[in-house]
Amino acid sequence: MRVGTAKIDITPSFPVWMDGMIREHKSTGVHDPLYARAMCLYSDSLEEGCVIVSVDVCAIRTEDSWTVRKEASERTGLRAENIIIAATHTHSGPATKGFFNPVEDAYVAQLQKLLIELIEQATTNASPAVVGCTSGEENTISHYRRLLADDGHVVMNWEPWPAERIVRPLGQPDNEVGVVVTADASNPNSYLGILFNHAGHPNVMSGDNYLLSADYPGYACAQIEQNFGGTAIFVNGAEGSVDIDGLRDRDWEGVTRTGGALARAVIGAVRKADLRSDIAFAAEAVRYCVPRRVITQEELAWAERVLASTGGKIQAQPDGIGADFKAVLYKKLADQQGDVEIEQTCIAIGDTALISFPGELFTEIGREIKLKSPFKRTYIIGLANGSVGYVPTREAISQGGYEVDTRQLDDDAADIILEQSLELLKKTYTVTTATEG
Repeated sequence: MRVGTAKIDITPSFPVWMDGMIREHKSTGVHDPLYARAMCLYSDSLEEGCVIVSVDVCAIRTEDSWTVRKEASERTGLRAENIIIAATHTHSGPATKGFFNPVEDAYVAQLQKLLIELIEQATTNASPAVVGCTSGEENTISHYRRLLADDGHVVMNWEPWPAERIVRPLGQPDNEVGVVVTADASNPNSYLGILFNHAGHPNVMSGDNYLLSADYPGYACAQIEQNFGGTAIFVNGAEGSVDIDGLRDRDWEGVTRTGGALARAVIGAVRKADLRSDIAFAAEAVRYCVPRRVITQEELAWAERVLASTGGKIQAQPDGIGADFKAVLYKKLADQQGDVEIEQTCIAIGDTALISFPGELFTEIGREIKLKSPFKRTYIIGLANGSVGYVPTREAISQGGYEVDTRQLDDDAADIILEQSLELLKKTYTVTTATEG
């Protein structure tokens, strides 16, 4: 096995609109630097290998991801479909997707060049390595954010609803921390890269914050690198229905607390990893289409009434959205036509699989993929190679709530994605098993 890692600073040098929350103005400074980090893995040939890139931004548009992957493929010989570019989902990064504020096109153009350079560096740095996959647990950061109120409606966990009127959370978080450990083959105590996966929402700092930050995953990476050296690489999971505690620690001390907790879970897992040089490796990919959500005439009529009163203006707010934003979104969705293409890549490292998804799967869907996967361990890499928004379960759609209101995909999306994900996992497992044999 050969492994190469690289890390590059991607902090904007000028004020930018920030993604993740509806903000009033551009950034005013930098609290901590933003990075992109990459890990290249391959066994027999680079062409059949893969690169996983983690970027300290909220999300990445499909077209921007493809521009980087295509150019990096031409420069390195890697197959473009085996390059995964995943956003950490920090809500204090530059607007690279434009969820609520304008996309920073000048910054995106710079970022594309930096990511191509990063991928080249990771492939060039590849050397003989030992690899091990393991897991840990962290149960204090992520909370199931959809709460059932005593009147039957869904309350998000950042809404100041009276505690005595909350019946229960409507689900459970996924507390697993997946870890891929790589080290120098001639010196297993010299770590090359530590990739870790956990489903969470890096928005400790709310929309009132105007300082750029990698939020708690950035703090965790810094702590892991300080402990082990090498490059620490965070990839988010199926985090669509989980969040940090929305009503406490929404400050820099909260970032330190949550980031420190995640780092400790990873550090504990690293120490029990069994590193091997003869580990099986495979990468497979799939493309398919999912129906787009159809905005009903009733929803459109409601949006028209709201727009008539707001004039299309959207008020800034620290968390969530108001009717003003939802009305603009409904009009936009009503004008869109055709199915939405989904691309997923599955990477097998021995008995462990990492499977990408270009959006925010509800945690329930991620847990079901993990449960039904043929691999011993399966980790979801969310917000990878694009962003199609939230993918709720059918049950959640019947309940309503923030993610249901703002989704882009049809009610059947979860079922299709689950089926396609499991087929891809089975295909990759078959290839891996044949390689081992």
